[in-house]
Amino acid sequence: MVDKRYYEKLGGFSYLLGELRKKIGGPQTEALLNDAVNLCNEFCDKYKDLPKKEKIHTERMIFPRAAIYLQMIQYISREEAISLIEESVRIGVEPDRKRLHSMTKVPFIRPLFFKIFPKMIDTMFNGEAGFQAEEIESDNKHYRVNVLQCPYMKYCELLGCQELTGTFCLSDDRVYGNMCGITFQREGTIGRGSDKCDFYFYRK
Repeated sequence: MVDKRYYEKLGGFSYLLGELRKKIGGPQTEALLNDAVNLCNEFCDKYKDLPKKEKIHTERMIFPRAAIYLQMIQYISREEAISLIEESVRIGVEPDRKRLHSMTKVPFIRPLFFKIFPKMIDTMFNGEAGFQAEEIESDNKHYRVNVLQCPYMKYCELLGCQELTGTFCLSDDRVYGNMCGITFQREGTIGRGSDKCDFYFYRK
């Protein structure tokens, strides 16, 4: 469950609300925000029986973004709404992007990444969380995994905003695309029309 403070305090959403106030005015933005909070909590209640690990993704990430997007398109075009959300994502993930960049500047951290990241996938992105993943390669210089089923795509489709899924893929591009000494590469994602999300990390 969320309240208005959830949107107002997070950097990306705070930016988004500021841009909306410029475009549609303060009163309309306040109404939009109230409606987004109510809609998000409706989603949370509708899917309250999901597994705990899946709810980490739905209640913290998917439902809040879907709810505000669905309210935004009552006032502006889908294309404009997606563009604003993409920029909010870039702003919102910047702390994580900078943190990972700084950490991987330290040479001995890089091998640790190849030990920690597969464990994170196995813990946070497993079947209980609504994902299906297939590990292809894993050693101290390479990690390759294909995600074959993604709850972000599933719930965006169920909520009638399939086009929003790609904005979640953008988070990965931003956070992992700026590491030192480790390259992140992928050809496609489910949210962008591929049959899988292929993650490939390797040390230079």
